[in-house]
Amino acid sequence: MSFASERSMRYARYARYVSLLALAALASCERVVGIEVTEGPERLVVEARLEAVRGLVVSRQEIRLSTSAPYFSNTTTPPARDAVVEVVDEENARVRLAETSPGVYRTDSLPLTVGRSYTLQIRWKGDVYEATERLVEVAPIDTLYFRARPNKSAATDGVRATIDLRDPAGTANYYLWDQFIDGVRTVAPDTLVRVRVVASDELFNGRRVRVFQPFDGIAVRSGQEVRIRQYSISEAMWRYYQALGAQTDGDASPFGVPSASVRGNVANRTRPDARALGYFSVSQVAERVARVP
Repeated sequence: MSFASERSMRYARYARYVSLLALAALASCERVVGIEVTEGPERLVVEARLEAVRGLVVSRQEIRLSTSAPYFSNTTTPPARDAVVEVVDEENARVRLAETSPGVYRTDSLPLTVGRSYTLQIRWKGDVYEATERLVEVAPIDTLYFRARPNKSAATDGVRATIDLRDPAGTANYYLWDQFIDGVRTVAPDTLVRVRVVASDELFNGRRVRVFQPFDGIAVRSGQEVRIRQYSISEAMWRYYQALGAQTDGDASPFGVPSASVRGNVANRTRPDARALGYFSVSQVAERVARVP
């Protein structure tokens, strides 16, 4: 047998071996593996962002409380009912929020003051929860207009909501943005936009920011009404959203961020190991509204 013939036979045997491995791999991919997901203890979930609109006196505030639910549950998150919810400022002025519907707590008498700290206190099922945030002044939005993305054509790519602002000098500022198109919020549980748009002024402290498109992936159409809201947030809240965004925007690849719990700022004073989920924040808001030409 020639060397070439022997090599051909070896290659054929190798090819059959690889084919068998491939078939085995495909067969193994068809197996259904059942994974038992254990249910953790019930946790309080806090959705609480107190807001002060720049240039206006706003006294109405709302906080939502719910509880954690099983991972594969298809039901609505259970509301946390019958809680005692209060907000206390640094001068010890105390305002109680009434439960107006299951898990929704409101007040019409809580105006906020820039520079003042506010503490959320919740008493629920024998536990006391607390979180504190300070209200920081937000920079105004100078202009809201509509422009194509950089290096793109408006004719083929559409236009985006675009803003200009000037960041205050000498202080560290952190921002969060919301966008509403014809009254519908861009970021919602049933949209493809899963990450909150937040920023630190580390690279533009004290400078004028021009042609900024917070939602540059969302094209708007002629005739639509667009509202941009710009929030002041704390550094701790900025870090919270950075971590939350890394979790929700992971691509499940080997290089993606591994799943992990994101720790909020609502502490359980009664049982420190049973922290609440979610975040309590206090923000001033600047907003602009314009209609797309």
